[in-house]
Amino acid sequence: MKRYLAAVERHQAAGTATGVSGRLGRRTTEFRAPSDLGVYGAGKPTATGKSVPKLDPEAERKRKAKERRARRYADRRTLWKITSDRACAGCGRTAMDPDAGVIVARTAEGTALALGLLKCGRIWLCPVCSAKIRQGRAEEVSKAAVAWIELGGTVLFVTFTARHAAAHKLADLMDAIQGTRADASKGITRKPGAYQRLITGAAWAGDKRRKVNPEGIRGRVGFVGMIRATEITLGDKSGWHPHIHALVFVGGRTFKGSAGIELAETFEPSTAALAELEGHFRGVWTRHLAKVDPEFTPSDEHGVVFETLAKSQSPDALAKYLAKLQEGKDPGAELARADMKNGRYGNVTPFQLLGRIGDLMGGVPEEEADGFGTLDWGLTRWAEYEAATKGRRAIEWSRYLRPLLGLDGGDTEEDDLDFLFEQDGASGIVAGAAVTTEAWHKVTGRALDLAVTEAVEAGELDQVAVLAVAAGAEAGAVRLLSPEEITEAWEATLAKLAERREAAAARRLIEQAGS
Repeated sequence: MKRYLAAVERHQAAGTATGVSGRLGRRTTEFRAPSDLGVYGAGKPTATGKSVPKLDPEAERKRKAKERRARRYADRRTLWKITSDRACAGCGRTAMDPDAGVIVARTAEGTALALGLLKCGRIWLCPVCSAKIRQGRAEEVSKAAVAWIELGGTVLFVTFTARHAAAHKLADLMDAIQGTRADASKGITRKPGAYQRLITGAAWAGDKRRKVNPEGIRGRVGFVGMIRATEITLGDKSGWHPHIHALVFVGGRTFKGSAGIELAETFEPSTAALAELEGHFRGVWTRHLAKVDPEFTPSDEHGVVFETLAKSQSPDALAKYLAKLQEGKDPGAELARADMKNGRYGNVTPFQLLGRIGDLMGGVPEEEADGFGTLDWGLTRWAEYEAATKGRRAIEWSRYLRPLLGLDGGDTEEDDLDFLFEQDGASGIVAGAAVTTEAWHKVTGRALDLAVTEAVEAGELDQVAVLAVAAGAEAGAVRLLSPEEITEAWEATLAKLAERREAAAARRLIEQAGS
């Protein structure tokens, strides 16, 4: 109890001492500790001349993970204040059923989950939901890469970018690389972007009726599909920089069987075929961008960058690839975990921009906050970012690639929400507590939602009531529950999840039938 009350007091004292609260740039707060405490400067001499002992790798990993999560929760609180997205505004603080309230529970694995609490599932916008969704997506991408390499295929890692400047609108750049967004209510159909153009045309598809180029580039390289992830950064002088990372699966021959697209064989594409693929992608990408706007024309050096990720015709090759995964060189993480990255060359990611907005709203001087730009400038850029990414997929697979590799799932927002629910239900629930809607509003209003999560993870569920009372809730607003009571609520949530899955599966079948 004392530990959690002390955390509350530290949180309040930080705001009183500095006149600000929340995530505070480079200042020392409850989210960022000074380097002489061994958080940032472990092993280095401090101002007193004494060295701080180095943390062991596991302790350091846990410290960094805890720090990242604290930052995500703080940034989500900023998002609540500035977003125009209603789902984001209620994420993590609005009960789905006000009468039922919220159930915080601990799983057998020691993780905390919240039942009956709205989750927005906005991969572009929400720091908390994005991290969970992207973790699931990264694992899915890695499984796909491993499965294809095990089958004897080749995986290429390709980065696509466009030239950009401060005067360019993000929506225009996204339209150019990803394609425009459809709007059935207005009769607007989607127009393909440079990415979609990569796998179209006679040179690509070939023509079996003719002697010249019967297989096309597609057949010669054995193209079976792609997974693409779009990332966005922002520069002070260079403006928005959307770019695409793609895993390209080649070295396979397929046929249309009774169960859909099936794999006939794998092979190793020739050097000439891979060079032809690279030349085709580079040419199509550059020509389309130049056609949309000559100012978007990329340089030969940076427009399209190819890297052979891995190919396997032997167990030894696969073993080396799996060793890369264990060393942290994970293509799934590189492709899908944009939330874990920081901008380079002076650029910032959208979540870094969100963090600076929170700093400035909390009263941190511009010169002390991370990043660049005034508060008004940052708010304008964030609003532009929300509008430009609305209705777009951050990660997308070629239609038949998942079933070809024996994987399920989809790319819609409903599928993203599935990741959230599946990760919450990783194992059986062993303990929990019911929190009234009013009490939970007070908890989030006092920025104690993360402290509640940590208390649940530590198995100290009695501290949930302590934190709720410290936030201003009435005594009795928190009630401990048995595993059976929690399971009943969890099963109701799973039933809703199953309904969404069935609806999503039916929708995909309709889409495939109409294509």
